[in-house]
Amino acid sequence: MKKVLLMAIPALLLVACGGGSTEKKSETGTEQSTAKSFEFTVNGVGNTMADMMFDTKELKVSAGAKVKINLSNAASDASMLHNIVIVKQGSEKEVAMEGINLKDKNYFNPDNANVIAGSGVAGPGQTVSVEFTAPEAGNYSFICTYPGHWTKMQGTLIVE
Repeated sequence: MKKVLLMAIPALLLVACGGGSTEKKSETGTEQSTAKSFEFTVNGVGNTMADMMFDTKELKVSAGAKVKINLSNAASDASMLHNIVIVKQGSEKEVAMEGINLKDKNYFNPDNANVIAGSGVAGPGQTVSVEFTAPEAGNYSFICTYPGHWTKMQGTLIVE
């Protein structure tokens, strides 16, 4: 009987103390999500330098969230190659100009302190993706750094 009782006590303590659950509960006792994730598809449209653009101008995410952006190149002209690079606002030109000669790095420098994340290059009809953790709250830009595209292909990533 002593043996059964000694074995039962740790089990009862485990149940009474929550069993080591890692679920987070709010003060009302409902489960809280501790990690958010966002996924978007942005289309690169247009077949000329004059009409090329991203079809989405604004994305909203939470700070620290996992973010995935799929860039779908809807162009049909072979010269319309695109990427999507998330940068600190105000650094668009600097990042794009630095990337002009970085074909082997998808036309951007991933080590540049102004670059949050960037994708590979998508040819017409192709889709590429970039995944990253959202930075601190603020506004950031997303641009295409393929040579000559950044001035027309821009949008804003709002991190709340």
